[in-house]
Amino acid sequence: MKSILDEKERNELLSRINNLKPDSKPAWGRMNASRMLEHCSVSLKLAFNEIEPEYNEEFLKIGKIVKGRLFESEVFTKELPTTKEFLTFSSENFTANKSLLTEYIGKFAQLDPQTDAMGKHPYFGTLTRSEWGMLIWKHTNHHLVQFGL
Repeated sequence: MKSILDEKERNELLSRINNLKPDSKPAWGRMNASRMLEHCSVSLKLAFNEIEPEYNEEFLKIGKIVKGRLFESEVFTKELPTTKEFLTFSSENFTANKSLLTEYIGKFAQLDPQTDAMGKHPYFGTLTRSEWGMLIWKHTNHHLVQFGL
């Protein structure tokens, strides 16, 4: 499974992010390019414990069931349900949102490998640094594919 903790895979992902344009159109979904960048940053904010997610018992039950299979495939299916934390948009500034996402990815890569005090995911609960690295890659990749990258 690919991860933003792997330098080659991280750089490939960052290159794709840098190829995104403000007027890029999604193949599915309702977000524009700027909102997608901000949406992807939420995963990193959760990992850094900057956002405290609201837990929904139904989502947590489903999350426990699918967590074991989460890293079996590098692809998410389209139109998966999400929680409100991932749908909070504060800026339509494409450049700022792109910078924010790339800065967070770089910051995550610099974490001490012994770090275990990571934030919790609203579906999957506690994740290790390694699991967060794979999930962030998978989630960001999903949305880059959505925008043809």
